[in-house]
Amino acid sequence: MQVKAIIIYLLVGWFTAPVVGWIEKYIYSDWEFLKFLFVIVSVDTFLGLVKAVVQRKVSSKGFGMVLKKIIIYTSALITTSALTKFTVAGAPQVAFSFLGNVVFSAIMVREAISIFENIAEIDPGVLPGWILKYLQKFDSLTGQKLLDEN
Repeated sequence: MQVKAIIIYLLVGWFTAPVVGWIEKYIYSDWEFLKFLFVIVSVDTFLGLVKAVVQRKVSSKGFGMVLKKIIIYTSALITTSALTKFTVAGAPQVAFSFLGNVVFSAIMVREAISIFENIAEIDPGVLPGWILKYLQKFDSLTGQKLLDEN
């Protein structure tokens, strides 16, 4: 029984190793960031569910938004990876080398804002109001810091 399992593992590894190598080279390779993203998206999703339960607004639309978020983030990460790692005539290009940090940070900040918004709606007294207000100043469609309305 153990020999059969070892043979299966070897065959699976032999067939999947080239595929994994191709994925890491051409599609995505920052698995450590993906772990952090998974954690923060999971926390946001859990808090969103808690908020929906507290407000008695649980619906399938909310769960659909999770799928939409996964599709959007996956597309953004793959595109960013391609733009930061592509080569021309075998030479790496550096025109978009900054983009990885910008996109990855933007995704994490957007998730953190969502988490803090969920916390503030679940229990308004937990976070000081100025923290959420300050973070929301950076949350605009253009990416520009919003001006104070005062």
